[in-house]
Amino acid sequence: MKSDQASESHHEVVLDDALEEEPTAYNVTWRTLVAILALSVSNTCAAISNTTNTIIHFQVESLGDSALASWIANANLLVTLAFGPVLGSLSDRFGKKWFIVMASVLGVVGSIVSGSAQRTPVVIVGNILTGMANSGCIMGIPAAQEVTPNKLRPWATGFSQALASCAVITGTLAAGAFVKYDTWRWSYYLNAFVYGMSAALVSCFYHPPPPSLRRQQSRIRDLLYQVDYLGIILFTGSIASLIIALTWGGTTYPWSSGRIIGTLVAGCIGLVAFGLYERFSTSQGIFDHRMFQSRNFPLLLFVCIVDGMLLLGVNVLFAQQVADMFTTDPIKIATVLTPYLATSAFGCLPAGWIMARTKSYRTMLVCALLWCSLFTGLMAIVTPSRLSWAYAFSALFGIGTAVTTVIPVTALALSVPSFLLGTAGTISIACRALGGTVGITIFTAIYNNKIGSALGREVGQALSKVGEAKLTADVVAALLSSNPDALDMVTGIRKEWMPEIREAQAIAVAYSWKYVWIAISVVVAVNAIVSCSLQSVAHKMNRHIESALEESELRQGQFGMAK
Repeated sequence: MKSDQASESHHEVVLDDALEEEPTAYNVTWRTLVAILALSVSNTCAAISNTTNTIIHFQVESLGDSALASWIANANLLVTLAFGPVLGSLSDRFGKKWFIVMASVLGVVGSIVSGSAQRTPVVIVGNILTGMANSGCIMGIPAAQEVTPNKLRPWATGFSQALASCAVITGTLAAGAFVKYDTWRWSYYLNAFVYGMSAALVSCFYHPPPPSLRRQQSRIRDLLYQVDYLGIILFTGSIASLIIALTWGGTTYPWSSGRIIGTLVAGCIGLVAFGLYERFSTSQGIFDHRMFQSRNFPLLLFVCIVDGMLLLGVNVLFAQQVADMFTTDPIKIATVLTPYLATSAFGCLPAGWIMARTKSYRTMLVCALLWCSLFTGLMAIVTPSRLSWAYAFSALFGIGTAVTTVIPVTALALSVPSFLLGTAGTISIACRALGGTVGITIFTAIYNNKIGSALGREVGQALSKVGEAKLTADVVAALLSSNPDALDMVTGIRKEWMPEIREAQAIAVAYSWKYVWIAISVVVAVNAIVSCSLQSVAHKMNRHIESALEESELRQGQFGMAK
């Protein structure tokens, strides 16, 4: 029995190597370059859709239902996280083109629904649709890697991520301008335009041959039979339960609530059941066993989770910190965020270039993570009087995030069989979304835990100086309220006390954010330690093309193999 299993395992490895053959002659021309651009725009859709999260405060202020504010961001992430790997697995079998096109069209619909909403729940419904759209659009990166020779994949990924980062800068600045000069709704309409552009470009310029798994099967029925239906149900249901619990916990319901505990337990049990099922009951499920041929795959998934905590968590929380400590002007908030976003964007291409030239990535990744850990840690000493420090430190750790944006995704793509790029790529991006959601939840909990006690202490000291310590509880409640006029409505407050109260609030806010950045720094440092165990992928950086777009014998052969 053991010998049979060993023989089967050996057969799978040989099969994978056969599918990684290098073409004798293949030249990349404008067809491939334009297709990479089109697919990069699709990846950009998922990035720019998150820029509306920087103006959630203004959406809720306009429509009400502030208790639902967290769902505006998490509805998108939840659906992307749950369905991304599912669509990725299906795309490896049936092809990626029409998944991306249909997803882009759905993104247009979802963005218009959110932009035209008259109630916050409708915005959330629109974001659910765009989350589903992003589940397909994130396949732009693995699709671009498929049409690129392995040795040039770092270039393709660097370009895709740089374009997405530039879109984030544009979307963030535009969102602030829309809020200040017109309405936040135009931010969603801008997203709709980008989704529409993605659908048009991919339809016109991306014409791949059937995927390898399709070429190996004689009938569509065989591919449908291989779909991991039970795994899909277990995975999506478990992830949904966990994210719902993390979103509701501490806000809508206390963490001790039976609803939160029950949802968390259900999600954890479901993930355990999913893991056991994937391990023992199927070898070609969502977590196809062939992706675990090296230890890189599980390690890089962990790296992506922590990277999501850094990237997505910082995008949301840093904007909130700027509003708390420096300015509530939407354009000025976007301006403060720009140095971080700019260095993160323009560092993507150099990161890809270095990996392509050296065929090495581990040292660069570890150094980048340690760099991020250093400067996110230094963000802990930023105070309301140190805005220039926030500019400098955020710009510096943005350089590190450029590396962590490009390198793990590329290394993971070179660590798994090329015919599973859709599955592996969407799982890695889903892990980033999971990391972002978990990070936002954890870091927000840290802030909320600190701000309550810190405000009580600082405000109490300020009011004690004027002999009105008894007003401390009412003043703290007003400062924690989402109503900007709540403090003026506290009975017994005098205008001449306001400067001391606001100063006390600023001290408490800076104190609370300090612990958030310390937590981020520690988590990123742990990620650097884990990354030291990654293996080289230099031997995979060859001329293999998984999906040939150029007219060649290779392309003819890939079409001819389809049955």
